[in-house]
Amino acid sequence: MLYNWGHMRTIIKLRRQHLDAMISHALEDAPIECCGLLAARDGVVTEVHRAKNAENSPYRFKLDPLETRRIERAIDDADADLAGFYHSHTGSEPRPSPTDIRAMGPLFGPPFVHFVIGVADRAHPIARVWYIEDGAAHEHAFEVVEG
Repeated sequence: MLYNWGHMRTIIKLRRQHLDAMISHALEDAPIECCGLLAARDGVVTEVHRAKNAENSPYRFKLDPLETRRIERAIDDADADLAGFYHSHTGSEPRPSPTDIRAMGPLFGPPFVHFVIGVADRAHPIARVWYIEDGAAHEHAFEVVEG
């Protein structure tokens, strides 16, 4: 199933279990924003790595550098690549905020993807994926694959 809001380019593929894992994390941590890292091989997510939101805030997130390094080592050990990141918005639209763009854009632009999981309506979570570059967020499509 392709998650595409128009004619956007697909930038990442993942299995339903990985999409569900991000959504579950967002719902479990709400009202605090959740965050994590994504591992992939050949453009397909292979693992969702939960991380602790060092800000412990409903309005922003911060990845702890030591935890991030530990997760990156686990991704390397699994012979995968760091594909990107995810975090949730618990009360607003699932699009990177200006704070998200300032924090993530300078170091983690393309090819790293950024999923934002919107759980303002807990019964109907929304996942959207973005590239952050040139000081702005650019929405793209993702595809849920079988397997």
